[in-house]
Amino acid sequence: MNALWAAVSTNARPRTVLHLPSEGRSVPVTRLLADAERTATLIAGQRRVGILMANGEPWLRGLIACFRAGAAAVPIALPVAFGGSEGYQRHLRRIVEDAELAALLVDEQSARLLGRLAAPPDVRLVDITRMPAPAGPAGLVGPPGQIEPAGPADENPADEFAVIQYTSGSTSAPKGVALTADNVLAGLAAIDGGLGLTDADEIGIWSPLFHDMSLFGTLAHLARGCSVHLWRTTDFIRDTRGWLAAAAASGATVLPMPNFAYQRLVDAVEAGGVPDGLDLSGWRLACNGSEPVQWSTLEAFNRVFGPCGFRPEAMLPSYGMAEATLVISLAALGERPWQLSVDRFALAPGDRVVHVTPGAAGARQVVSCGSAAPGIAVRVDAAASGRVGEVQVRGPAVMSGYLGLPAERQPFTADGWLRTGDLGFEAEDELFLVGRVKDMAIIRGQNYYAEDVEQIARRVQGFDVRVCAALQAGDGDAEHIAVLVETPLAGAAATALVNAVEAAIAAELGPAVASVHPVPVRSIPRTSSGKVRRHAARALYRSTAEATGKP
Repeated sequence: MNALWAAVSTNARPRTVLHLPSEGRSVPVTRLLADAERTATLIAGQRRVGILMANGEPWLRGLIACFRAGAAAVPIALPVAFGGSEGYQRHLRRIVEDAELAALLVDEQSARLLGRLAAPPDVRLVDITRMPAPAGPAGLVGPPGQIEPAGPADENPADEFAVIQYTSGSTSAPKGVALTADNVLAGLAAIDGGLGLTDADEIGIWSPLFHDMSLFGTLAHLARGCSVHLWRTTDFIRDTRGWLAAAAASGATVLPMPNFAYQRLVDAVEAGGVPDGLDLSGWRLACNGSEPVQWSTLEAFNRVFGPCGFRPEAMLPSYGMAEATLVISLAALGERPWQLSVDRFALAPGDRVVHVTPGAAGARQVVSCGSAAPGIAVRVDAAASGRVGEVQVRGPAVMSGYLGLPAERQPFTADGWLRTGDLGFEAEDELFLVGRVKDMAIIRGQNYYAEDVEQIARRVQGFDVRVCAALQAGDGDAEHIAVLVETPLAGAAATALVNAVEAAIAAELGPAVASVHPVPVRSIPRTSSGKVRRHAARALYRSTAEATGKP
């Protein structure tokens, strides 16, 4: 029997509950486990099984059913982050072929979606919206609809992996992060120890379960015997203030979200007012990760929600990735986040970090992501502490490699450390991240980080520049940074937006560094965690530049 099934089932208590606020119901985890065991009969004999649906009881039940059956679970992103159905079909086909999937667990909604998109051939869709009927006298299981049970749950050719988590592909095509049960158990232990989980904690999740922050955060709480509050992602996106009020009243104590979500909460409340009676004193941890943590967001969150009982020390900046089964480093519990003001023009690999006065020309505020999580070792590939280099990690939670890639293409050093592709530096024994190796542009000998440019654009007053993407463009002497900005504006209003953003970037980074291009709302391709898919965004830039004649 799979060790992950044992980890969840052994620690389930009668009071451990899966709360589904979107549906107005709750399911005891003991019931969820019993239902997962019956669902596992539908995938008996499958080595690897895809999970493709929105947040809900079927998603979590399908995951646990994979553990029970000994099949590797392969979470698959929904098409919302892709630029059209053709792009999503290619993405889905690639995963199906790469993971050698013969079955996809779906619900009614995703089954209809695949019907419209034409599901990949030779893949069996298993709709688990409704439970199979209990076993009859002869031990037969009554399936929902026309799906036939494949056999007893234990009759499975167990895969060497427990979870294959496909990366978001922010800079390249997605790759399968192949995690064994031992990797996942070590990752869950790192989360448990790093967050200091107690039996009284309850996690609140709205971000998609196919994303590593939600997936492993939820599993860590279930393995600890803690209850889970699971919202649909659309609940947060469509009614952010309403979600906030519901989350505050739910009893959830641990709330993991990307930085943009905390900023969205600030924006929603500043625009619509504080929900009546909002009390955030019960939030023990507001985990901030999955993308760069912005000091301006932390300051704004404290300013807006401090009067509502939010404690600054509850905000927990962290750093992680699917390749390490989520958490790599995190801030110290019970302490306020802190930052360093550094020269943004001295953050290239090998540079010695230069501390400057906050607000000075060229100053950039970089938030500490704390120290290594339990069981994880972290080093920066630099000549000395205080110099910028690539962050490298190792430990039992770190994958042994991407699925199917030859050894020469795996991201490991000669001595076995995982190369993360992230650049950072160490100060006072804590880790500070400054950008991605692939997201650094070199223009006229000067280094610029895409995330840095995007933050400057977002601070422009008088315009909504929350969704933007910075990319290196041009060649030779004409190289510059192209900034795509999603906006509904057109004509003179769009021109004013372009001028304002270009002026703000020039004021901080220098003249002729960037050109701004307005693009339609929801056109910039993003990953499931909200990061820009820069490789795909370049196609949008090229088509926009060709249409307007502006480089």
